[in-house]
Amino acid sequence: MRQEAIARRSMPFPAFDFEGKRVVEVGCGPLGGYGPLAIFRGAASFESAEPEWDASVFEEHEIIEKYLRIFHADLVALYGQRMEFGEFHEALRSKMQVHRCGFEAAPIEGPVDIVLSQSVLEHVFPLEQTVAKLAVIQSAETRFLHLVDFGNHYPTADPFDGLYSVPPEEYIRKRGRAINLLRPPDIARMFEEHSISARVIPSRILLHGAQGAKVPPWSEKYDADALRVQLALVAGPDSDVKRT
Repeated sequence: MRQEAIARRSMPFPAFDFEGKRVVEVGCGPLGGYGPLAIFRGAASFESAEPEWDASVFEEHEIIEKYLRIFHADLVALYGQRMEFGEFHEALRSKMQVHRCGFEAAPIEGPVDIVLSQSVLEHVFPLEQTVAKLAVIQSAETRFLHLVDFGNHYPTADPFDGLYSVPPEEYIRKRGRAINLLRPPDIARMFEEHSISARVIPSRILLHGAQGAKVPPWSEKYDADALRVQLALVAGPDSDVKRT
């Protein structure tokens, strides 16, 4: 709801209607990400890719009692008594499918109705392949919303601490392939090159962040505004973008 509201300030973006829809998530994580929400709200199916997915996770007693029941209660409070817990639990079994592979290799076919992700795109190497996969499974009417975190993913006072003081390839070499270090203009360009009509909407800009010295290519490739965006939404389809 928060992300929808932020997107709505920049573009026409009505609340998602999951009823009867085919929903896909890029990297749903160990607990199914948006899957339970989509299923509760009436999605016909939910599909994702997660290399370490454990298909038995929703059958574990502790997960059922300490996660799913609480999640179900919150969903009922938000959206009404759409289904009892037993029906909800059974729907997770029958309507959710998670492939144990990278998203680019997942046997997901389009067109799909809704595509979501939550702090995933910044971890994908190379992101180009995932965006190419999205272009294959999406139609011009597919609605999508991706949250991207451009920070360092460390609990530092400055979320950009250490990022811009060394070239990207050196940072990745030292830390490992944890974040791909793409910035908002890179994401926008990649979606545009694959003819996906998207809008990149900054949702957290740290005007006092990223104050340290910036070495090339950071200082040459990006302006100050691009380097201050910690969080952004990639939303669409954008009616202002011409479709090809």
